[in-house]
Amino acid sequence: MLPDIILVTNGTNIRYFSGFDGSSGQLILFRKNNFGSGFLFTDGRYHLVANVSLKPGFKIIDVTASFEDAWKDFIKKYKVKNLGIEGNYMSVRRFKSFKKISRNIKIDDIGDELDKKRISKKSVEIDIIKRAQNIIDKVFAAIKKWLKPGQTENDIAWKIETLAHDFGADCLSFPSIVGINENSAAPHHHNTNKKLKRGDMILIDMGATHKGYCSDMTRVLFTKSPTGKQEKIYELVKKAHETAIAKLKSGVTGKNIDAVARDVIAKTGFGAYFSHSLGHGVGMDIHELPNLSQKYSGKIPAKSVVTIEPGIYLPGEFGVRLEDMVIVENNGVTNLTKTPKELKSAIIKI
Repeated sequence: MLPDIILVTNGTNIRYFSGFDGSSGQLILFRKNNFGSGFLFTDGRYHLVANVSLKPGFKIIDVTASFEDAWKDFIKKYKVKNLGIEGNYMSVRRFKSFKKISRNIKIDDIGDELDKKRISKKSVEIDIIKRAQNIIDKVFAAIKKWLKPGQTENDIAWKIETLAHDFGADCLSFPSIVGINENSAAPHHHNTNKKLKRGDMILIDMGATHKGYCSDMTRVLFTKSPTGKQEKIYELVKKAHETAIAKLKSGVTGKNIDAVARDVIAKTGFGAYFSHSLGHGVGMDIHELPNLSQKYSGKIPAKSVVTIEPGIYLPGEFGVRLEDMVIVENNGVTNLTKTPKELKSAIIKI
């Protein structure tokens, strides 16, 4: 069981529980009332922001003069004996400093227990995520029409950002990945000034945020009919993707659903070229729990939002990744991604 009082230092968790989205603050969260009350320790620079954004049940403790003095007053007033901390998000130096001013308090690392409370999404969160994904579907459709010879990977990434803004995004979920030809074989390629030519293929991984929630999608485009090898790899990735989609439902473990897609690829001899996990949770963070990976034995609960993104990457040649974002349901999934994956839709003229 979690302690009655928890010190929250992860910015996303602070925002999720309290509503505060400033860049400096520490949250005390009370377990009672389903974590619906607590105190935000922040300085005068953020009081106006906090007064507007804090949810009912949360109040400000001013630390403009001294966090140490404010903290000592708090633990004395509330007779704090046990305290939970997010060990994943606290540096050793910060922990030592904090422990020094928290004498006679038993401190427990609660690990990722607060992160887990964000896994299953509320209806209002899902509605926002749907909007974020709708924006990125529109961006991709516009990019397909806009692409021309001579544009660089950096040019395309910049256009994605401006289109996302035009379609209503707050910002991008992450810097877009744009890989032309052999650059598509690096799953986390860093964009360059490599220019697009007629006949090239291109991988685009992008996402947008809306009201603080993220979206994520990857597609591959061919500017001429793909070679036999390209078509073979594309259809294999698509089959792995569709097989995983068909098997995913609440209660399946992340490890098992990863294996479903991985086995499809491994049986054809390309298993060594699927070099990352099948997917990840998406919400306020672009990567959050649950994980769809070989190392994640936890069950995927209903109303979690996850990506399905198998890939095959052939160094020096090309890579294919197809990524959708889905809501996990009791009897399957609801796919939030509307951009088609059929090979014919991936062939364009520039």
